[in-house]
Parts: sequence; C-alpha cells; structure tokens
Amino acid sequence: MAIKNEDMNEELEEEEIERDQYLVFTVRSQEFGIQAMLVQEISQVLGVTAVPNAPPYVEGILNLRGRLVSVINFRKKFGYESKGNDEDTRVVMVEHFGFPIGLIVDSVEEVIKIPNEKVQNLPESTTTTVSGYVTGVGMLENRLIMLLDANRLLNKEEWIETAALGDEVDKLQMKGTE
Repeated sequence: MAIKNEDMNEELEEEEIERDQYLVFTVRSQEFGIQAMLVQEISQVLGVTAVPNAPPYVEGILNLRGRLVSVINFRKKFGYESKGNDEDTRVVMVEHFGFPIGLIVDSVEEVIKIPNEKVQNLPESTTTTVSGYVTGVGMLENRLIMLLDANRLLNKEEWIETAALGDEVDKLQMKGTE
C-alpha cells in the first residue's frame, strides 16, 4: 500500500514540476511566459497561408504535420505596433481547447522554472490589453515575466472564428481539386 502512495506522490510531483515550467518569449522587449507543457512546437514563420475574411490579428493558417493551425499575430491581437518578421521571429504552437494555435512572437528566450512562491497577481489598478489574459507575474531577480493563460488567449467567439478558418481552407482546397 505504501508503494502505491509513493508512486502517486511521484506522479503529483512530476505534474507540479511541469506546471512550474514556462516557455519565455518576448514581444516589444517585454517577457511573457506560457506553460511549457502546453507548447507543442516552436518554428520559424514559414508557410503561413492567408485566409479571406479572417480577423486582422489572424495571419492565416499553416500545416503542422497534417493538422491545420490558426496563426495569430501576438502584436496585432493585443494592440501593439506592427513589426516585420526577422531572424528571431518565431511561431509558438500551443494547445487551445484541443486545437493547435500558433502565436507569432518577436523571439523565444528559454524554458525556466517559476515556482508558485515567485508568482504574484497583477495589481488591480493595472489594466493593459493583455491583463485579462495574465494569470500572474513571475518575479525572478530583476525580471518580471507576464504569465499567460493559454486558454484565455482567445475568447469563445474568436475561437469559433479561428476554428471556422479550417472550414474555409477545406472549401478552397476542394475547389482546387475539382
């Protein structure tokens, strides 16, 4: 019986370790973190296909090993000034309610552990375009890392719009094969 409890404790510890791991990326020299266990892949911005009538922050879609991924420009989504892609620009693929979403970010920095005791809530008086998406602020030495909730990156209406992008592409592909 003790062995089962130890195994269960080890599983819980491993799960806790994963929840403390964050992929840190930058936008406008500000560091943001997203739980590393939700990140599927990091790639360069290649092969993004524009989709007609998509919201302005949706750059388009790409094929990730046979799965369609809606690609969202983080800067456009949150009202930051636009910036062209360069050698540091990356697409961070995250799982969003079972569907992959790609976020175009300025650069990807590292994966780090941020323990719960180093995370504080954003002050209530602070309102920004991203504050509704922030779960907390990781405070590490002289760094403040805005921790994002991947499931809040899109609200339900936006999620439906991006899911519909796949339908649009399917229609376009069907016309191309006729």
